[in-house]
Amino acid sequence: MTHLYFGLDLTGSSRPSGYAVLDAGAQLLDVGLVATDDEIAALVERSGAATIAIDAPLGLPAGLCCLEASCACAPSKPPGIRASELAVRGRGYGLYHTTKRSIIRTMVYRGIALRRAFEARGLRVLEVYPYATKAALFGRRMPKKTTREGVRWLRERLAARVGGLDASDGSLTHDELDAVVAAYTALLLDRDEAEPLGDPSEGAIIVPMAGRSRGWVSRSVRSK
Repeated sequence: MTHLYFGLDLTGSSRPSGYAVLDAGAQLLDVGLVATDDEIAALVERSGAATIAIDAPLGLPAGLCCLEASCACAPSKPPGIRASELAVRGRGYGLYHTTKRSIIRTMVYRGIALRRAFEARGLRVLEVYPYATKAALFGRRMPKKTTREGVRWLRERLAARVGGLDASDGSLTHDELDAVVAAYTALLLDRDEAEPLGDPSEGAIIVPMAGRSRGWVSRSVRSK
């Protein structure tokens, strides 16, 4: 049975998250939107995916037990953010930092809870950052992802790498496309075309290696 990759563009609110499933040949098997954590868990189980790639921080800086200002926990290493975020920033990819001042606190908690639940089931869980993947694969100049132009820009480029993705399908949202990017990033890791950055104890971030991605895709018929 082929290895399957489940990509999740996680939100921290009631707004649905995008999800996508790819096989080892970069063939798109499923894509859509999902709301609750229970629905996410059910989708993952039904997909049969062994690798879950989540676009959200999946760990805290060393020394922190939470992100609450009222808690006495404090980072044990300067400058108080995760090594993975420092490494990603060092490559020129801007991102939110996981600190007690984070504006994505709810998403961080949600991502950590999902990681723990999936790992308890024996699944491999990876933290990915679709913006870094898109910049590494397609260049840093890209339209704003929430605009019609930005969605079309990404869809056309992904269609050249992901089988079963129609470059002209205007029904897909930027959340769904970012979920495809998340799953594709995990696939690149297994092709030795991406690498983990940072300290695994805090949560490494998977980022493509410059010049290594070949963009090969399977051209088999998309599964129903």
